[in-house]
Amino acid sequence: MQTSRSFQPGKPYSRESVRDDAAPPIWSLVYHSRAARPMSESDLDELQRAAAARNHAEGLTGLMIYDEGRFFQWLEGPEASIEKVWPSIQRDPRHGAIDVLGRNPAPLRCFGDWDMKLSTRSLRTGKAQSGALQLPPMLIDSLSRRPHAATELLASMAIKSPVVIAREPLSAKAAAKRIAEKPQYAALRNVVEKVLIPQLAALHTGDKVQVPVDPRIAELAKLLIATDPHAGDQQFGELQSLSRSIGALCTDLYEPLARSLGDLWQADDCTELELTVALCRVQSSMRNATSGAARTRGVHLPAVLVTPQPGEQHRLGASLDAEVLWQAGWNTQYEAPATDEALEQLVADTWFDALDLSLSNSFRREHWLPRMAQTIQHVRDASRNPQLVVVVGGRVFYEHEQIGADIGADASNRSAPLLAAKIMATLKR
Repeated sequence: MQTSRSFQPGKPYSRESVRDDAAPPIWSLVYHSRAARPMSESDLDELQRAAAARNHAEGLTGLMIYDEGRFFQWLEGPEASIEKVWPSIQRDPRHGAIDVLGRNPAPLRCFGDWDMKLSTRSLRTGKAQSGALQLPPMLIDSLSRRPHAATELLASMAIKSPVVIAREPLSAKAAAKRIAEKPQYAALRNVVEKVLIPQLAALHTGDKVQVPVDPRIAELAKLLIATDPHAGDQQFGELQSLSRSIGALCTDLYEPLARSLGDLWQADDCTELELTVALCRVQSSMRNATSGAARTRGVHLPAVLVTPQPGEQHRLGASLDAEVLWQAGWNTQYEAPATDEALEQLVADTWFDALDLSLSNSFRREHWLPRMAQTIQHVRDASRNPQLVVVVGGRVFYEHEQIGADIGADASNRSAPLLAAKIMATLKR
């Protein structure tokens, strides 16, 4: 039986009740939606004030982000209160196309001091109000596009790397340590440790990553191996147009598409030649999509040699890594040495802070691991830089990240947008 301090819907609540063990269990509801029309600053102010008043009366707290006609909202509080306000949120004519991203019990409130904070890109000018919160633009991008990427994005921002989007889960301890270095992100720390990490962990079984395949990606993979060379062009263009950055294109399209092609080969639905031709089409589309892309002006960023494992014919992963680093302003050199000796000569002639060495994004290549371990050892012996950082990538490391350490690499990289963070984190050790 609950004490008299328990929350009762319809009555104002005390902030102390957030920490009261006798209070009703906390639930979180996360959704995104599209605005029915562009929202002006006054529209958003009115929306924030009304939402904050409603939430205060119902014992709810949360965060709302508005960006380019899209809303992202995190609502939390007693389940009964969420059930009470949710129908009115759904009926609100100011938005539509509502997609619930998560509805789960939570160990505690992530935004316990905020009836409802609002963040938009306009706050970058410093016109923050009492109901507004200034968030980094990169975080707004990530949360609008894929909320589950927030863990890695926050961690990468904490070490000042230009990562845009990522999926790889960090441990709560590692994420908290990195985020703690940036006080302005403290308000989001509970989200990372208490909610996002458990949700990401639910996507994993054992040590192998289990990520649902987007049906559109699976269908596109089949079209790319079709006899008609133009099959899939329209769908490819449509999917490519949905993302605004090379990081998003990697995680949303190119990398999962490469894995889907590998799955088709594994199921004997295509030949290795057909798969290789399809990967060439993907790589060509990537180059067309990124031609003329703006490049960030980097200052004293590490020098990185990006190369596929000598003998590896599938070079999409290396091309994506090089493009992501180049656009972020890194000192990047892409090569495709045919032999270990040619790779050794490269690192002997030129100083590199890091080597990005990759296997196929489509095939698992487990039987190549002993060979790759030998390559890494030879490169270290030949390197002009005795502290050369070696990061490995490819499907086998995407699915079994811990294998990188077993073959002598400093880190494994599961996605091109994560590479910068991996390198910076390793260099700081």
